[in-house]
Formats: sequence, structure tokens, C-alpha cells
Amino acid sequence: MKKIILILFLFSSFAITENLRIVSLCPYVTENLILLGEGNNIIGLTLEDEEEYKKGKEIIGSMLQPNIEKIVFLKPDIVIASKEGNRQESVLKLNQLGIKTLVLSELFSINDIFKNFIQLSEITGKKKKGEEIVKKAKKKLKNLKCKKRKSVFFVLGWKPLITTGKNTFINEIIEISGGKNIFGSIEKKWIQVNIEEVVKRNPDVIIYIEMGENFDQYLKYLNNVKAVKENKILEIEQYKIASPTPKSIVDVCIKINKFINEN
Repeated sequence: MKKIILILFLFSSFAITENLRIVSLCPYVTENLILLGEGNNIIGLTLEDEEEYKKGKEIIGSMLQPNIEKIVFLKPDIVIASKEGNRQESVLKLNQLGIKTLVLSELFSINDIFKNFIQLSEITGKKKKGEEIVKKAKKKLKNLKCKKRKSVFFVLGWKPLITTGKNTFINEIIEISGGKNIFGSIEKKWIQVNIEEVVKRNPDVIIYIEMGENFDQYLKYLNNVKAVKENKILEIEQYKIASPTPKSIVDVCIKINKFINEN
């Protein structure tokens, strides 16, 4: 409890302002800051960030093992982390050294993505811009139409075979886009499943995250599934799911919605 109070005290003493010197502790934070137009104010980011964002920036280690000494040396106005990718001990160390830190909440829904984005917009002095982006995103999602709902198997990883359960923004993406998650009744965020269970549930559509490897090598195990027989398979860019922003979520929903309606 004392540690939590310390973090809240340090953060509450931070003045909201523009042109902050920001260290981002994960790609999720970086993507949202860039959408807000804060790219030039990021002075440090992680090894996992996109290469195009690293130019002229200091690399402060990885999400799980940030270089605390290097962060302190950079003298940031604020370090922004996320419960989705950073360890609590890293945040505590920074706070103990007097470095002001904001930790974005864990993501369970699309609304959580919007809330975190608004929080970032407030702390960077761009609340109006943040609210406008979220408002437009909500309108686009509301306008999506579904001709006929299709059953969907969403692949997050193959070794082991990982998918999403009920309590995730990915499950919500599937529903909004006109699909029905074949594992959507399971009250877990991430689920390890077996091939036999996927075959049994026989999805109409398979959606998978681009992982830099040959996806076809795994499809042979799903030859008897309707989605494979009819080639109803859709690839989604990894960063749009791993580092979601209001914009990327809308892009993914529109892409899936179009695919489902046309197939």
C-alpha cells in the first residue's frame, strides 16, 4: 500500500504540459504517443519498438529489462509504462529515484484502449485532440454493418496454439466486426488450445497475427476445417493488435468486417 501511495503522490505532483521529455517503456505506449503527435518529444524507447521510430532516439533496453541508469541519465520529465508489457519493479525503482512515472491500465476492452489514450492526451496537453480521435473512432465502429455473422478462430500464436477468450479487446473486435469467437465463452484472456478442439468447433473464418513465418506450414493440421477448405483466412498486422491505438483498432475492425461480409 505504501508503494502505491508513493507512486500516486509522485504522479499527482506532475504538472500537465506540452513538449515533455518522454521515455516510453513499450511499443504500445509509443504507438499511442505518435498518434497524438508526440513522436518528437520521445527521447527514449525500447528495443521492441518499430525501427522507424528509433532514429535519433536513445534505446533504454527492453520492456522487461529497461536500463534504469540510462533512463535516469536522460532526465525525462516523465516515463510512461503499461501493465500490458512492463514489470512493476521497474516502475518502483524509477519512482524511488524520483523519476515521475505513469502506468497505463491493463486492457480488457476497446473502451480501455480509449481511456488510456485520453489519459495520455491529458498528460501531454492534447486532451482536445485525443477526444476528437476517440470520437471519430467510436463513430466508425458504430457504423460497421454485418450481413451474416461468421464463426471465427483468432490465432495469436502457433507454438503453442494460443487464442483469445471472452475478456479481451480482441474478442470485442471479433464481435463488432461481425464474427463470433469460437472460444468466446471461456472466461479467460488468453487460452492454449489443441488442434482437435479447433477442428471440432469448425470455424468459418481463421484470422491470424502476422508473425514473420510461413503460416501455411501450420494449416496442414487444419485441413478439415471449413475456413481452410474454403480459404477463408485473413492476416492482421501484428503491431495493430500488440500495440493497439484508437486508429489501429478501427483499421482492424474495418478489415475484418469487410472480409466477413465479402466471404
